[in-house]
Amino acid sequence: MDIDKLRENLAVILQILNTPSLTHQIAQDPDFGVKVKELETLVEKFNIQHGDIVAQNDDLPKVLKDLSSKIGEIESYCDLNLDKLDFLQNLKPLN
Repeated sequence: MDIDKLRENLAVILQILNTPSLTHQIAQDPDFGVKVKELETLVEKFNIQHGDIVAQNDDLPKVLKDLSSKIGEIESYCDLNLDKLDFLQNLKPLN
């Protein structure tokens, strides 16, 4: 596993989650905000453990599993909200 590439990808995910449109959504939906904060905490924990070789060997699999789970929760939330917009594909101009 390329840990540095994973760290870069996690940083990109957090950057996307902090875009203005999503921060507005977070303000409207506190549950989503909690998920994002939990992901930020897990990424921070992962980054700390990456720098600490001893802790990395002991707890890294659990942190990776937690990260995967939290990303899955956020993905499910986003998919659900995108499904709500499916009706837009049926809209046609009035002309």
